[in-house]
This record gives sequence, structure tokens and C-alpha cells, in this order.
Amino acid sequence: MNNLYLLNYSHHVIYSNFRLISSSLTPVKPTVISRIRYVLKHYWLGSKLLYNNYRAIQGIKKKDENSVTRIDKLSQEQFRYDIRVGIPFVTLFNIPILGYLAPLIALFAPKYLPSTLIMPTQQITFLKDDAKTSSSIIDSFMKFNKTQYNDETIYGMIPVIQFINQVTTSDDPYKIIISSIPEYSILFSKCYPLSSFSREHLLILHKSVLHSSFLARFFLSNYSLEAQLEMWQYKTLIDDKQIGNIDKLSPYELVSSLYKRGLYLHVNDMGTILENQQKNNLNKTNEIIEINQKILNDWKQLLYQWIDIHKKLSKYNPISTTFLLHISPLLVKQ
Repeated sequence: MNNLYLLNYSHHVIYSNFRLISSSLTPVKPTVISRIRYVLKHYWLGSKLLYNNYRAIQGIKKKDENSVTRIDKLSQEQFRYDIRVGIPFVTLFNIPILGYLAPLIALFAPKYLPSTLIMPTQQITFLKDDAKTSSSIIDSFMKFNKTQYNDETIYGMIPVIQFINQVTTSDDPYKIIISSIPEYSILFSKCYPLSSFSREHLLILHKSVLHSSFLARFFLSNYSLEAQLEMWQYKTLIDDKQIGNIDKLSPYELVSSLYKRGLYLHVNDMGTILENQQKNNLNKTNEIIEINQKILNDWKQLLYQWIDIHKKLSKYNPISTTFLLHISPLLVKQ
């Protein structure tokens, strides 16, 4: 009888312990209060980081022009953007009554916040959304082309649609694209200037390389979209010349360089790198994430090929921005 009692008791203890362990493995959902605390802490850290960036920029301005590095110039460009988008946000926040609308910007248009206020997880969301948009460029161009041109030969060359099909079916898209310069870059300039595209297509191109949000649709004119895309090409050409040895770029520098050019390859890994860098920036840490060497090599090769195409394209005047924008998704091997 005692043995039977002990057996039942031990069974009860084991079952109770099992329930305790099982319940401890169940993920606990954060409360509303904890979420609010996390958001407030994030924006506090982001604000401090923005101020620290301001101090760093003041130091860069004191440097001799010859000693300013590419990273310094990118930091200055990013800070100028953060200030441009930050001032309207702060101004709106301080207006009586209307100030309550300021948090809506963070909720509905976080891309228009200073970069230091963007949450790490949002970096991944933005990247994937822009990559999806970039993947639709060629389909959108095909649709536009059918409404503008027929399949007859233009300027004595095969139509652009056949050229695109040739690139997409090739085992070496880079070889086909680089060999098509200057003929097809000139053809794009003559037949497909940015001003000829529909607003919908311009918005797709703009989001792919300049990472705009839905607000661009309502606040930017077609002329503004075209001008910003032309400026993107000009600034990127300058950055191409400053990169130097691609093999010496850190994973974050590599990924951010691809993202800046509208190049999306191994998107999940790109997102992981951007998320980790934002966490390091906010928390002042230096955590390093291991990335498969093959993925790193793919990124390096893609960046090298794109810069090489841009370099060759820049030898011809005028540079065909529209050609560059449309070969980027063709160059990426999915």
C-alpha cells in the first residue's frame, strides 16, 4: 500500500514538473506596457544617436579635404537627409493639437523618420518591400513597351524586348549587358527617356533605388521623380569611384552599397546584416554576424559587375540613366 502511495505521489510530482517545464517553454507575449516602454526606449536611443552623429559630423567638417574618407562622405550625406526629414517631424510635434499627429508618421510612414529612429526589424521590412518592387521593374517595362512600340527593328538593331529576353535567358547576363554598351544605352536614351514613362513606372524605379514610401505618390511630381533619379545616378557614379577595393568592404558596407544601387541578392541575409548594424548603432555594440562565404562572394561579384557597367556607361554622353535602372534587376541572378 505504501509503495502504491509513493508511486501515485511520484507520478503526480513528475506530471506537475512536466506541466511547469512545458509552460516555461511557451513564449510569453509582451504586454502593452512593455511594448510602449520598448518603443520609448528605442526613440530615446535613436535621438541620442542622432545627436552623437551631429557631433561626429562636426569633427568631419574640421578634417582636411584630402583626409575625408568615403565613409565620412556617406555619413555626411545620411546626416543631411536625417536633418531634412527630422525638422518637419520635430516642428509638427511642437505645434499645439497638431503635434498629436507626429506619432502617426512613425506608424504609417517610418521611412520618413531620421535613420537613427528606424527600428532594426523595420530595416528588414523595408528591404524586402523594395526588393519586391525591384523585381517588378522588367514586367512593368514590358507592359509599357507594348503600348508604345511595336516589334519592328529600331535604329537597325533588334528590339529592346528581344534584348531583354536575350539577357534573361543567358547564363552570363553581365557579359551580354557590358557588350551592349554603347549601342543599347543610346537606344534607351533615344526611345525610353525617363520623361516617356508612365507615373506608375517612375514610382517603381524611384522606390527600387531611392527607397521611397507611398507618400511619394502623393507629394512628388513626375518631374521631381525624374530629377531625383538623375541625381541618384550622378551621386552613385561618384561613390563608385570612391569604393576602391571591393574585397576590403565589410559585410555591412557591401550590403549598403548594393542597397544604394537597387541590387537585391540573398535578400534575407542582406536584411540580417542591416538589422544587426542598426542594433549595434543603437546599443553601441560591435556584434558580428557570420555570413556564408559564398554569399559574400556573390555580393562582391554583383557589386563589381554593376560598377564596371556604370563605369563603361559613363564614358558616353549623355549617360543613360534609364538603361542603368533597367539592367540592375536583369543583372541579379535569382
